[in-house]
Amino acid sequence: MIVLAHRGYSGNYPENTLLAFEKAMEFGADGVELDVHLTKDGKMVICHDESLYRTYGKRANIKETIFEELRNYDSMGQKMPTLEEVFQILPASSIINIELKTNVVSYPFLVEKVLELVNKNHPERVWISSFNHSTLVHVRELDKNVKLGMLFDNEHAKNLRASMELSLKINVFSYNVPIEAGSFEEFDRFIDFAKGNGIKIVFWNSNTITDMNFAQKHDAYAIITNEVERATRFFKGKMWHE
Repeated sequence: MIVLAHRGYSGNYPENTLLAFEKAMEFGADGVELDVHLTKDGKMVICHDESLYRTYGKRANIKETIFEELRNYDSMGQKMPTLEEVFQILPASSIINIELKTNVVSYPFLVEKVLELVNKNHPERVWISSFNHSTLVHVRELDKNVKLGMLFDNEHAKNLRASMELSLKINVFSYNVPIEAGSFEEFDRFIDFAKGNGIKIVFWNSNTITDMNFAQKHDAYAIITNEVERATRFFKGKMWHE
């Protein structure tokens, strides 16, 4: 089972920071999941929300803020990193699952900028995901080889068939679904469809032992978890000590 650290080792460290990514690797994750936005001056930065308020305590939006100003703020002592910095600190063997945050805000040229960087930095270890499936179509139009992770939430579950049909057209690598996906009306057919078409299943928000058992039972390829140490103990039998 591949273990990806959700926003880095966010269970113990400030999410989507270089510290959280470094700690994820230190405690045995195979890679990290992170979220990318564009600043007002076109820098690719890592943060989950479109707003700075929850993590950086500022009532401003990333899209409307220049990078130099963002660097004045911190989350528990950690500055907001750029995507370039993440590539610089992580080993080439690590997986980087880049979520393009285009489901709320439109970022012109985000896809192009991300692909340019990815293709200079061991692109075979990168997965690009998004809840905005139109964004994934755009990625595939520009790059025939990069691995695509089609993200699902409860809204997508209302029309799984359309997403499944699209996934074949754009040759997705994985379905990235919430651990609660068992409640999807057509969950079993969805899983069978993925397996029949060689599409990997990845469960996100897989944080408890119950979650991890569920992922294992359904032959998941990977989980995305906040609880890196718990996951590496469960799947890899590793014990970690400070």
